[in-house]
Amino acid sequence: MKNRLAIHCAVVVGLLALSGPLFAHHGSGVSYDLKKQVTLTGTVTELDWRNPHVFLLFDVKNDKGVIEHWGGETHTPAQLKALGWTKDELKMGDQITITLFPSRVGASRGLIAKIVHNDKVIIDDGASRNRNPDE
Repeated sequence: MKNRLAIHCAVVVGLLALSGPLFAHHGSGVSYDLKKQVTLTGTVTELDWRNPHVFLLFDVKNDKGVIEHWGGETHTPAQLKALGWTKDELKMGDQITITLFPSRVGASRGLIAKIVHNDKVIIDDGASRNRNPDE
């Protein structure tokens, strides 16, 4: 009886392991144009620090002086912590210069390549993203 239970457990674990690719991440190259970058200067309005990606909202004045609402996504909170970035690094009202890989559909959002705040580079992920567009 114990052998039969062990075999059933092994089969279930094996099937679960094989189904992993079905739940794989879609890859950033699907949503964002990793061959282009746009650099903007704006004001932080919100930092959404949660899985699966940290999302930064910010306002930018366009060339006509009209405020545009933008968003940028980046790594998981755990990955950012490993890079030395904390959720307290940016606060509402902070002025930033941000470089994004823009949305493929023209939305005012992108994948964060670089953020500069008070002459300090908070994140610079542009070079590594360009090397691996299927990430």
